[in-house]
Amino acid sequence: MKQDPAMAKKSLGQHFLRDPQAIDRILSLLPRSCSVLEIGPGLGALTTPLLERCERLVLIEKDDRFAEHWRHVARRRSGLHVVHADVMQCLTETVTQHRPEWILGNLPYNISGPLTALLASYPLEGGMVLMYQREVAERICAGPGSRLYGNLSVLVRHYYEPKICLRLPPGAFCPPPKVHSAVVLLKPRGLPLACTYTALQKTVRLGFAHRRKTLRNNFRGILDEEQMLSLGIDPGLRPEQLDQASWTRLAQAIGNVSPPPPASLVNDPSGPARRDHRNRPRDGH
Repeated sequence: MKQDPAMAKKSLGQHFLRDPQAIDRILSLLPRSCSVLEIGPGLGALTTPLLERCERLVLIEKDDRFAEHWRHVARRRSGLHVVHADVMQCLTETVTQHRPEWILGNLPYNISGPLTALLASYPLEGGMVLMYQREVAERICAGPGSRLYGNLSVLVRHYYEPKICLRLPPGAFCPPPKVHSAVVLLKPRGLPLACTYTALQKTVRLGFAHRRKTLRNNFRGILDEEQMLSLGIDPGLRPEQLDQASWTRLAQAIGNVSPPPPASLVNDPSGPARRDHRNRPRDGH
């Protein structure tokens, strides 16, 4: 499909990747002959070369125009499967059914928080290559003590180690967006798990509910000071000061006994107050 700025739908935040060097660098992060699930193939800047590299390729596409195009391609290409649906509605079923080794996607900013929290719950054999607005990528990769460190920083590290591999200017897309982007590589940590993802998710919900309050206040009525101290955790710390091991110990202690908070899973993608940039670069979704 030819790149035409007029094809981009503002309602879906579409900005089509067009930089050949960026495309090559992103593809180089994936091993040849692997199985891949791509979120939002759009015009196919990544999808077309992926067809020559992958053993199996599954596409999730919401846009009716692109879904129909890729279904037409799939009729004559073995190993290609197209799911025409909203990624938030079909992702778990698609991952369970097709069991990809890798997930690749240019994620829309307006759902990047909850979508990343969902993606991070799947322990893949290979990993993930995900494109975000740059400031969201920096929050995901932030470490303890950083003002950017938050919910997603902790959740992603349950199964994976995140790393920013590429930063992209607006000119790498057509039409160019108003923000810069970054590509994040998630590689499996391969460490023994001391708690479940569900328990960790519940714990960070509570812990980051009020970023400026101490752990003592955020876990009041769930864990007392003596219990925290027994875990080797200072109750006077703020949530962004805890490392991954400390969050894991908290999740072990809390388990499944604490009631879920009323707030949504990840409203703010793991950080302080942010600008609401909905004009996100993506390769169609």
